[in-house]
Amino acid sequence: MNTAINREISIDAIHVDVNESEGSQSVTTGKLPSPPKLPSLTGSRFWAALLVFLFHSSLPSDLAPFSDPTIQHIFTVIVGKAGWLGVSYFFILSGFIMVWSARDNDTVGDFYLRRFAKIYPMHCLTWAIAFIIGAMSIYQYKLWASNLFLLNTWVDDVRYFFVGNRPSWSLCIEAMFYLSFPFLFRIMKAIPEKFDLLGLTVVTAASLLVQTYIYLWVEPNQMMKAFPISQQHFWVSYIFPPSRIFEFLAGMFAARLLMNGRALVLTKTASFALLAVAYIGAMYLPYQFSMSVVFIIPVCLLIISMAGDDLKNRNTLLNTKTSVWLGEISYSFYMVHFLVLFYFLNLTAGRKFNLPEGIALIAVALVLSVSCASFLYSYFEVPMMKLILEKCRTKGLVILRKSA
Repeated sequence: MNTAINREISIDAIHVDVNESEGSQSVTTGKLPSPPKLPSLTGSRFWAALLVFLFHSSLPSDLAPFSDPTIQHIFTVIVGKAGWLGVSYFFILSGFIMVWSARDNDTVGDFYLRRFAKIYPMHCLTWAIAFIIGAMSIYQYKLWASNLFLLNTWVDDVRYFFVGNRPSWSLCIEAMFYLSFPFLFRIMKAIPEKFDLLGLTVVTAASLLVQTYIYLWVEPNQMMKAFPISQQHFWVSYIFPPSRIFEFLAGMFAARLLMNGRALVLTKTASFALLAVAYIGAMYLPYQFSMSVVFIIPVCLLIISMAGDDLKNRNTLLNTKTSVWLGEISYSFYMVHFLVLFYFLNLTAGRKFNLPEGIALIAVALVLSVSCASFLYSYFEVPMMKLILEKCRTKGLVILRKSA
């Protein structure tokens, strides 16, 4: 195997052997071999986060630096689906990782603790920074309180969707995934592996049917300012957490297919080509369908393809030490990049630039975002994760017993 350490792909990202607590319910129900690491998937996380960065940098509310309307339009068209693809990739990858890394001696309580320790401290930090730089007002207490507790995407009100540090809206959905995974996985374990492909097909079809129902039957209201879709349709189809569960389930079935030797493993060239076709095709679909459902199968095939490279010990760009390191800081990068863009937007006071200057501004924002992410990963994200895990276990909030 590639020797790069994969700290993101394992559910247990920081500590070694997770011990099952006495009297606790195990996440898994059957004996699973220890799965090999998949550093390519860790490496891929940064590039998915980069897609979100580029998408945000094209929005007038975030940066949109080009003064020439034609150049700005071309840039917006090129990266106009990048944010949707990046987020959908993360949701599908979450399901894949959870199943791939599930272990028999894991417990529900310890699983929840690790997810909390990984996600919530960085959310709280960037939430506080959003106050400092003026991304939200202290007087909007209902908005920032809902965001602090990761409840804002459950509210059918556009003021709540992207309050504070905007990328944090997706954490509300990830939180739902984490809470539901032990129970979803128990159900999945009861499904014979020969039905995994059918399961992937069914959840993809279900996503399409749900989106079609919303498109045809949900009454539209006022339009979103940045996107050609009504606020009601946008919330129900994209922001409301239960509507995104299909991507998570698709990732879970994709992992089972690969683990059981039933997956179609395409070359990366073929996988990227299929994803590129889906990306271009999304530009011509009704906007609602271009935000998630169109990417489910291509992303699943791409993840399987990259994982296949690791299983065959292939050295690729994605499993190099640099790519894996970028993947390790990708969560910090994802959480901090909007704050950097917002700072630059205020610093330039909305001024627009020619092509070289605009590209340079985006590049500087990217470098600063990566630098901040690297610092926060080393000196906040990992130390806070270790501290929470150690303190909670020392105090017996999660009871552990030694493995046999």
